[in-house]
Amino acid sequence: MKKLLLLSFFVAPFFSGAQVLLTEDFNSLTIGNVASEILGTVPGQGDYLFFSSNGTAPTTSTNAAVTNSQIVSGGNESLGLQLTGPNGDKGSRFMWQDGFPTLWNTRALTNNIIELEVDINPGAGTSTSRNTFGVYIFNAAGDRILGGFFVRAATRELFVVAYSTPAGNPVGNYNYSLSAAPGIQLPADTFSRIGVSYNKTTGQVLIKGPGIAPAGIAVPGSSAGTDPAEIDFISFSGNTTAAPNTTAASMVMDNLTVRAVATDSLLGVNDISDEATFSVYPNPATNFVSVSSNMNLAINSIEMFDINGRMVKKISYDAISNAEVNISDIATGVYMMKISSSNGVASKKIIKQ
Repeated sequence: MKKLLLLSFFVAPFFSGAQVLLTEDFNSLTIGNVASEILGTVPGQGDYLFFSSNGTAPTTSTNAAVTNSQIVSGGNESLGLQLTGPNGDKGSRFMWQDGFPTLWNTRALTNNIIELEVDINPGAGTSTSRNTFGVYIFNAAGDRILGGFFVRAATRELFVVAYSTPAGNPVGNYNYSLSAAPGIQLPADTFSRIGVSYNKTTGQVLIKGPGIAPAGIAVPGSSAGTDPAEIDFISFSGNTTAAPNTTAASMVMDNLTVRAVATDSLLGVNDISDEATFSVYPNPATNFVSVSSNMNLAINSIEMFDINGRMVKKISYDAISNAEVNISDIATGVYMMKISSSNGVASKKIIKQ
């Protein structure tokens, strides 16, 4: 049903001890349909593939279409991915690219934890839709969710998902509420950054985000030794007998980053999880890029890395809030900018024209 997901091409160290395997901010795509068709065989924008289903018969869902995956202007910084879920009792959406196992195999052997972080806007939480939206890490067979999360459109409640064995239950894919009712609810109409990791050595799944204690919430996974093989943006009907679904909802996601690490670094104190704390413009740029703090943070240094992880430029500053970087001397291409500030480290993707 699905192929493997590859969202970008970074396979080299970026933060200390970690390898950034892929990033996606959707700004290189064009507003409109992502997919060329719904069966996941003909690549669309950015070589993305898409599977949109109303579910097996009998089903009340009727709205599966390429329009269920859209690039929209309402991303966290610029463009973002909007998924629209099923309008009935069954159905699903998956968006992916091929090739993640190749990236995973380039990691240092000690980096046996895969971490993903993504910004998600849950909307107002007043929808009657039971649709869910999130990001999952799958195994090669696609039958195990090694780790992931989803948010329910009707309540903005955040759940962690893991292939696990809850007490008294058989092994399988389970979702877990993160606190007593009404659970952890993300802020309305606001982008929140969610981090999830899967530890190949232990099988443990860890989630961090707003409303969760800094150490995160861990779930003992039951798939130790399994390599991650695909990462999907997902949406499901969310229908239950007690709460039937009859309405579609939409949710926007942005700024996906996936790393291979040896120890937990999700939403770490050394990394600024809200990348909106800095503005970088123009982007794309030809000669100069301006960097400014939206929170009056002091910029201490700026480093730029090419797609192979090589540093091509480093500039130190004396705690300034606005900086101008001359990029006229570097080659045309895509770069990662690491901004070290008084509040930690943020990263931005820069396109040099």
